[in-house]
Amino acid sequence: MTLAARQDSRSRPQLRLVRGEFRPVANPSEWQRVAQAVLACTQELSRHLLEQRWVRVDEVMRERRELLFGMEGMTLDIEGRRCLLALTQATEESEATIAAMMGTHR
Repeated sequence: MTLAARQDSRSRPQLRLVRGEFRPVANPSEWQRVAQAVLACTQELSRHLLEQRWVRVDEVMRERRELLFGMEGMTLDIEGRRCLLALTQATEESEATIAAMMGTHR
């Protein structure tokens, strides 16, 4: 999955499948909405990092973890499990990078 091109820098990122038989649906499932919220948190997190709003960085990281934890409790199809795995790995990598930047260990 990749982020789709956006019209402007303020719009929310969208998941786009680059390989597979999946067709976009008019009404996204619950896990897709949660995944979109995780991506929105990631975008917000990067904005706070650039603006050096350190308190907000920690809040958004907590919110993103809570969303992922909630997604883990959902009944997921194969696409949902793959999405959860990718989001979890990306979250772990970004949090490790942020911790290294800030000189802390999470």
